[in-house]
Amino acid sequence: MVATLTRIFGVENLALAEDVVQDAFCRALEVWKFRGVPDNPSAWLMATAKHRALDVLRRERTARTFAPELGRLLESAETLAPVVEDLFAAHVIKDDQLRMMFSCCHPRLPEAAQVGLMLHILCGFSMGEIAAAFVSTHAAIEKRLARAKKVLAASGRLFEITDASDLAARLPALHRTLYLLFNEGYHGASPESVVRVELCQEAMRLAALLFEHPLASTPATHALAAMMCLHAARLPARLDAAGNLSALADQDRSRWDPALITEGQRLLELSASGPELTEYHVEAAIAAVHDRFALRHADDDSSVSGRRAQSRHRDRAARGARAWARGDRCNSRPRSPRRLSVLPRGAR
Repeated sequence: MVATLTRIFGVENLALAEDVVQDAFCRALEVWKFRGVPDNPSAWLMATAKHRALDVLRRERTARTFAPELGRLLESAETLAPVVEDLFAAHVIKDDQLRMMFSCCHPRLPEAAQVGLMLHILCGFSMGEIAAAFVSTHAAIEKRLARAKKVLAASGRLFEITDASDLAARLPALHRTLYLLFNEGYHGASPESVVRVELCQEAMRLAALLFEHPLASTPATHALAAMMCLHAARLPARLDAAGNLSALADQDRSRWDPALITEGQRLLELSASGPELTEYHVEAAIAAVHDRFALRHADDDSSVSGRRAQSRHRDRAARGARAWARGDRCNSRPRSPRRLSVLPRGAR
């Protein structure tokens, strides 16, 4: 909602967009208490935010300067409601989320600020939740995001995703930001939770928005999304009964998510469509090796043949890791990611 409202109000009025979203949630707390939660809570919140935005625009259109590209349409009483209605269409909301994602990855912002902005604006995380994710204080995160929002406001408008050259230039930074977001969930630094599943899920949701867009659907984007799916498939078994991290070799592989493994393998196939080979390809390919092995041998882990298969699998992965370290990765001819067998950082 914040992304769409920022498109309407202008990036310099980001605080106003956040206030409207807050009003929508407050209204939900008041209404749902008596009428119950609606069948589609998201649609209800969107409709409430849309009506609140119309109220703000009618009341303040002469006192404020809203988004310059929409200015004339928002000034007219006849076009105001239809324009806002169109901006809340599902496909437009997706585009606005992409614009906000790329806007959060402003080159003047450090990576920690980029991740924090995305968590706060796009994922709805509170200052306290972001502070916990970064193992920082509420005050420090508040100052960091305040500075980041000033940089965002100074840009004048949200990033335009129709410019292929600008999008390609900023895409690697967005990949890194999503990788950091997923990694923070998978290797949670918070003392309260060593794994933050919700962070992984948000990173995967935002990555899906990327590969669904024609200009952002690059081999690196597919590889990043594949890596996330293949690692997230193990999340149900990543903690033992006591809540401690479970080593890969000790995990109950029957709890791994086969649907996510299948989706990760599909995305990895798509990532091999060009000559590009990134670190995301490598990590995704390694995760695919482990996951495919798990699916093939899920029923005989306790048998002698199962243990021998695990031993051969670990030896094969270790040989690949040593080859990678010796410099085989520098070969001039890129190899298909499907044939890479090296250990990822998240596999241990």
